[in-house]
Amino acid sequence: HLTYEFHKWIMSHFDRLPQLKKLYFDIELPITTVCFEMEQNGFLIDMEYSKAYRKQLEEQIAELQKDITEGFGDININSNQQLADVIYNQWGVQDTYKGKVDAHTLKTIVANWEKHIPQVKYIRSLLDYRALNKLLTTYVIPLPEKVGTDGRLHGSFNQSATATGRFASNNPNLQNLPYDARKLITAPEGKIIVGIDYSQIEPRVLSHMASDDILKDPYITGKDLYSSMASVVFKQPIEECGDGTKWRKLAKVVLLATMYGTSAFTLSQQVGITEQEAQGIIDDFYVSYPDVANFINDAHDKADADGFVETMFGRKRRFIGHPQVAKRFKALEKKVKEIVKKDKFNIWTEKNVPRELKTQYWELSKEYGRVSRQSVNAIIQGSSADIMKIAMINLYNHLEKKGKDWKILGTVHDEVLIEIPESATKEEIDELNAIQRDAVKLSIPFKCDVEISGRWGCGMPYAEWLKDRSKLPR
Repeated sequence: HLTYEFHKWIMSHFDRLPQLKKLYFDIELPITTVCFEMEQNGFLIDMEYSKAYRKQLEEQIAELQKDITEGFGDININSNQQLADVIYNQWGVQDTYKGKVDAHTLKTIVANWEKHIPQVKYIRSLLDYRALNKLLTTYVIPLPEKVGTDGRLHGSFNQSATATGRFASNNPNLQNLPYDARKLITAPEGKIIVGIDYSQIEPRVLSHMASDDILKDPYITGKDLYSSMASVVFKQPIEECGDGTKWRKLAKVVLLATMYGTSAFTLSQQVGITEQEAQGIIDDFYVSYPDVANFINDAHDKADADGFVETMFGRKRRFIGHPQVAKRFKALEKKVKEIVKKDKFNIWTEKNVPRELKTQYWELSKEYGRVSRQSVNAIIQGSSADIMKIAMINLYNHLEKKGKDWKILGTVHDEVLIEIPESATKEEIDELNAIQRDAVKLSIPFKCDVEISGRWGCGMPYAEWLKDRSKLPR
């Protein structure tokens, strides 16, 4: 009876919020069945391959350990203090890294010091050791031990583990599974694994939701997004913004910074420029794409006023207490602007601002900025996650009609993994692609990349597989 009363109470609120009701009954409820199906199907683990691969990794790790001992001496390589002592005190690497020995710092030291200090080459062995040891101990040994009596690994999928609604998984965590660990997963005899991956789903969603015709243009005309963006933002000829150019690479980083709210300081660190230059690039992007700028500002205003934002399907990301924070921050910002007499400023370089006011502004701006970044990301990534779920539901319904030999296995980021007979026709695979691609119709077309695998992580592009199916690596 209590369950029934609870149901009535929930339904009364769903009736008050029809878009949220539609999200639940059209997406979240049916995707639960898909989750159950994926967990039941599981991934076939090649036990013989896992044994051979384990032995291979153990031999490689043993060789690396010899190399590390030769270079670092008889120390505990898991002790950051002992590593730092060898690198900075014994080898003489100038300690501009504050004694750090994390992976990023070690890679930087190799790049900057290997030509000057011969021992630095041993850091490469240490990095390789860490990577291979993690692969061995986190995946290659544990995963085969979790295989069921059917020879399959039955992981867990969670449709609501993330704040944006994206899928999460564990045992194994497919989102973080290294490519080399993917090789443990194979298709049964007579089957293949089809991976259907949305191409640039989040930039496409952004272009649609922002109604930015300039950002939409490459998708409508078939041009390369990042080359076009580089030409527009950096005022360079399109011929000089092709694949591999610094302009195209920079455009890609700037777009990601825009969607995920990366600060000018972080962007400057990513691309190796000054913070002022990074801010100038961000400003140029907003000038070049004014509708995107308006979309982002509207998202901030929505979060500031209501304490939540919504995806195009009505999913809400709440920011409890943020309207109060926004109100205090804007009042403080107005006070600072009156003192410095300009709209843009670096609070720490302004001499006329009292120290106490600087500290207050800095602390509050961090809290305010965190939600500003998350608000935009929640709308774009959350909408993309909803589209992915709709596609998975449609694919599941289609596979049910195809029979027991057609199975949905899992999802990784923007990709769906499906196990189907190797004898499947081109038309049948094209239909799977079309179901995912056309799950939701926006003002710009979606595109999916299809990969065929006999062993996951060793796949080949769909077009190549069609030319010669016998070349599929197993």
